Amino acid sequence: MTRTTGLVLAWVVLGVVVWNAVFDWWMSGAVREHLLQAAEYARGAAPEPDLAAHMSEARVAGAERATLWAGIVTLAGLLTIRVARGSRQSRK
Repeated sequence: MTRTTGLVLAWVVLGVVVWNAVFDWWMSGAVREHLLQAAEYARGAAPEPDLAAHMSEARVAGAERATLWAGIVTLAGLLTIRVARGSRQSRK
């Protein structure tokens, strides 16, 4: 495996890790929000929350945001590799 291939693989793996972390963070926030709404319902201060609808919306929004951030991180890494290779070749 060449050095460039290893770097590309590392950035792609980092992108997957970022995607999972952001998605998990978003879903955890959605669960906390649902629990707060359920507590408000239990006190009689709010209507009954719909868990299925809430999680469905959170899943879509979380996937969008996770994809955006993972794409930014991965693209930045791949561009860094490209720029580094270009500057290394221009020095030769």
